[in-house]
Amino acid sequence: MRCLLRGAIVAFLFGAILAGVRAQAQPDVAEILKKVSATYKVDRYELEVHATVSGGEPATSHAQFAFEAPSKYRMQGTLLGMGLPQGGDMQIVADGTTLWMYAQAMNQYVSIPLSELARAPGDLGDAAPAAMDHFMMWRYRGAADFADGPKFLREETLEVAGAKIPCFVLTVKPPRSSLVYTWWIDKTRFRILREDDAGNSALFTTIRLGEPMADERFKFTPPPGARELELDK
Repeated sequence: MRCLLRGAIVAFLFGAILAGVRAQAQPDVAEILKKVSATYKVDRYELEVHATVSGGEPATSHAQFAFEAPSKYRMQGTLLGMGLPQGGDMQIVADGTTLWMYAQAMNQYVSIPLSELARAPGDLGDAAPAAMDHFMMWRYRGAADFADGPKFLREETLEVAGAKIPCFVLTVKPPRSSLVYTWWIDKTRFRILREDDAGNSALFTTIRLGEPMADERFKFTPPPGARELELDK
């Protein structure tokens, strides 16, 4: 009986010690988010993302986005929500003075001076360089402000473009937002490799931050036979 009792006590103490070690080993989430913010505060970057969007019929998209402050960017790929059929490719290019939008399947494009985007019909104003930069990066640059209520979930290895990358997995809820994001954060470089929210999922297969880009990246030349459409005033 004494041996059994001693064994039970030893097991209990050993379990308590292990629990304490696990608690101490949990990373500092606020510090992780500060490092994410610092990582993404760059004025030029390039991202490549594969996304799955829920709601109705599941849809997938693949897009590349390159930006250089203050007013140059290129977005191209299979973009959702652009009025194109599934699989329709789109290019949107801002060269510093003009915005170009080209639909490959229809071989048609429109152009508009950046200075006139605010007065453009529909929601073209959302395609302004500053608006697109904000849309792509606000969550990551502002991650340090999400320190109230983030939750550390686990550590997990994520495979990206054939590489296995150890990640912190945590959830964050931006202020004044109803969305809760789950982030897979590279433990070494503090880059967000995957982002899930409300059934949607985005995997970033290319992340280049602060690296120089050729100016040709932000030029648009209409393909042969492409027809320019006039915008409604």
